[in-house]
Amino acid sequence: MIRIVLVNATSLASGGGLTILHQFVDNLDIQAEDDAMYYIFVPDTCKSSNKRENIVYIRNLDNKFYKSRDHWNLRGMKKWCKANKIWPDELYSMQNYFPFGFKRDVKLKTLYLHQPIPFFDYAWCLFKKDERILWFYKNIYYYLVKEGVKEADKVIVQTEWLKKRVVETLGCNRDKIMVERPTIKNINAEAYKPIEGLKGMLRLFYPASEVIYKNHEVLYKAMDIIVNHHEIDDVVLYLTLDQHSPVALKYMNEFKLQKNVVLTGALNFQQVMEYYKSVNALVFPSKIETFGLPLVEAQQFKLPIIASDMDLYREVIGKYEGSAVYCGSGDAREWAKAIMEQRQARI
Repeated sequence: MIRIVLVNATSLASGGGLTILHQFVDNLDIQAEDDAMYYIFVPDTCKSSNKRENIVYIRNLDNKFYKSRDHWNLRGMKKWCKANKIWPDELYSMQNYFPFGFKRDVKLKTLYLHQPIPFFDYAWCLFKKDERILWFYKNIYYYLVKEGVKEADKVIVQTEWLKKRVVETLGCNRDKIMVERPTIKNINAEAYKPIEGLKGMLRLFYPASEVIYKNHEVLYKAMDIIVNHHEIDDVVLYLTLDQHSPVALKYMNEFKLQKNVVLTGALNFQQVMEYYKSVNALVFPSKIETFGLPLVEAQQFKLPIIASDMDLYREVIGKYEGSAVYCGSGDAREWAKAIMEQRQARI
C-alpha cells in the first residue's frame, strides 16, 4: 500500500531556510522510498525538479489556496488535502510548527525546528518598531512552536545547543529531538580570485543582514575606539548592508568612520566567496542564529574568526586549526582589543 507523505515548506523562500530546503529535496531525490508518494509544498524560489515519479513539487503559483504563510498553515493545507482527496500517513513540517487540522490519522509527524528566537534569553520591546517582530516570535510564536514540539513524534534541530535549550525551555523528552548539522559543501578557496582595490591593512568582513540582533552596533563602537581613540586608520570593516542604510550612516557620521566602514550592499554567493578570499578576518557579533554558516565558510578560507562568546558558536566552530577568538556580544572594548591584536599579528 502506498504511503502518502506531505512535506510543508512554503515559507522557506530565502536565506538559510532556502538552503535547508534545497538540501532536503536533493537528498530526497536520492533517498525517497518507492512505497511512498511525496507531495512537497515549496516556495517559488525553490529550484527543485521532478526527478522521480513518486515526488511531486507543488509551488505557490500552482496552488490557489496560497495567500500567506499563516493562511496556508491555518486553513490552506487542510483545504488542499480535502479538495484533492489526499490525506497524509506522514507529515513533515519544515516551518517550526504543524499546519492546523492534522492531529488525527497521521501515523508519523516530524518537525524541523529552525527558529531559535524563542530559546534565547532576550527581552524585546513590543513598542519599539525594530523589536516588535522579535517580541512576537519570543512571546506569541513561542506557543505555536511549543505545541508543534509537543505534537511531533520526532523533532530535528541543527545543533546540540538548540536541543538543550528546547528541552530546558519546553520540558520535552530529549530522546525525540535529533541533531542534524547542516550539510556544508566543501568550498574550493583556490577557485576564487581576490577582489582588487580593497583598502585597509587589516580588512574585516561581516556578511549579515541589518536585523537588530545581528548586532552591528558593537562593531561601530569598536571601530570608534580603534580609529578615534587609538588613532589607527588602516583597519577597514566591510559590511553587506545597503549603501543608504540610515542606521549605518548615522554611526559612520557620528564616529567619523566613512573611510573605515564600507557598505557593500547585498552580495550573491560568488561575491561573498570573493570577499572571504580578499579579507583578513571574519567578525561575527550576532546575538541570535540558528547555526551561523559564515563561521564554517570562513574556516574553509583559513580566516581568523572573532565571534560573540556563545556556546552555540563554540559548537559550530569546533576544533578549528586557525584562530578563533570570542568576545562579549555587547563589549565594544573587548572587540576593539581583539581586532587590534589581529592587526598587530599582521605587522
